[in-house]
Amino acid sequence: MPKRKRGNRLVFSIAKNIGEEGIDKDPLMLKLIMSICDDNNHRIRKDGCVFLKEYFKMDKEMIVNSPRFQEAYLPLLLDFLNDEDPFI
Repeated sequence: MPKRKRGNRLVFSIAKNIGEEGIDKDPLMLKLIMSICDDNNHRIRKDGCVFLKEYFKMDKEMIVNSPRFQEAYLPLLLDFLNDEDPFI
């Protein structure tokens, strides 16, 4: 688990540095983010949602107005809110 969390942090830091334009150029980065946020482990999903929160703060207007927000990011966040894990 610690190695996995370090790997996820690496993915998140790269995603923050490349931004939406970089994600457009490299769709694998979006797949990695989506897989982290859809993980079976609640702690991993929670880390993904915390990343999205911080990521949205970087350039809120551009991200919220992009089609990716409605298609990818928002459903991930809603799934996390509807999560029935009792250890939240």
